[in-house]
Amino acid sequence: MSEDKTNENDKGKKNNVGAVIGGVLGFSGLAAAGAAAGSAAFFYDFSLTPKKHDVRNDRNPSEKDYVAGRRWMHEHPLRRDLYITSGDGLLLHANYIPSADKNCHRYAICVHGYADTSESMGLYARHYYDEYGMNVLLPDLRGHGGSEGDYVGMGLHDSGDISRWITRITEMDPEAVIILHGISMGAATVLMTTGRELPDCVRAAVSDAAYTSAYEEFKFVYGTLPNTIIPADVMMEMVRVITRVKAHYDLRKAAPVDAVKTSKTPTLFIHGDADDFVPSNMMPQIYEAAACRKEFVWFSGAKHVQSVVRDPEGYWNTVDHFLDRISPDILHDSQKTDQ
Repeated sequence: MSEDKTNENDKGKKNNVGAVIGGVLGFSGLAAAGAAAGSAAFFYDFSLTPKKHDVRNDRNPSEKDYVAGRRWMHEHPLRRDLYITSGDGLLLHANYIPSADKNCHRYAICVHGYADTSESMGLYARHYYDEYGMNVLLPDLRGHGGSEGDYVGMGLHDSGDISRWITRITEMDPEAVIILHGISMGAATVLMTTGRELPDCVRAAVSDAAYTSAYEEFKFVYGTLPNTIIPADVMMEMVRVITRVKAHYDLRKAAPVDAVKTSKTPTLFIHGDADDFVPSNMMPQIYEAAACRKEFVWFSGAKHVQSVVRDPEGYWNTVDHFLDRISPDILHDSQKTDQ
């Protein structure tokens, strides 16, 4: 989700959330504990209940490239729906656009961010498809788009789902060469995927604006809300308990900063230095923790997931050169590379 998307509509939502939490805590004495629990439940619902893409955000001028990407994906004549079943029985959806070259074995899995859908990754998939003729897979994370689910996984359970999409690709094409590219929560998902055991065909990953952990990200977001009274650490521990009960995972374990300690997948880390949704100081922490071959780049003046919009040429030159350094057969067919 782009921070520029959180303009008038989302700023109003933040004010409302802060007002509700502050209002709930206006009680005293015996009601204090219940009020605090109610505030935590409200924050959970606000943050971790799946929401549909808000089309009003598409009117924001900063979103025009993302809107064009959505349109490209929707209107592509080769687009089709793919489905898998998650380990806990959810039906998961992805948009898939096969390469026009039926002999192409190169795949980009493009993973969307918080409170969005796979369509938002059309901007990224289009580059891999148009420039390099790759097959592109755009999954809807659980609880988003066409995928089942009643909570936002913040990348933890989603990383297992991406592993299943990788398996689906290798079942379709045993010669597959795969890269992962995610933004925001999708970047966190990608990084947590690289912390798992992956087949050798997964050659590289691109992480754009990932957070260190869901716990720390929500703690930061809570700190930006007006009219709050409960200390952030106390609120997050209460939300953590609710998340365990309702979503069956621990916010502290949805932690790319820990997952990358076991990653073997070469990874490019990207962050805008003006990001005020996922703090830019989170990226160096993840980078330092990563055990894999790695590179990082800052994009000056770029807000949340706006690096590709602010400097598209610099962004794609950085990504493409990184992938070429990792392995020339990622962006180019090996037969053509040999010629």
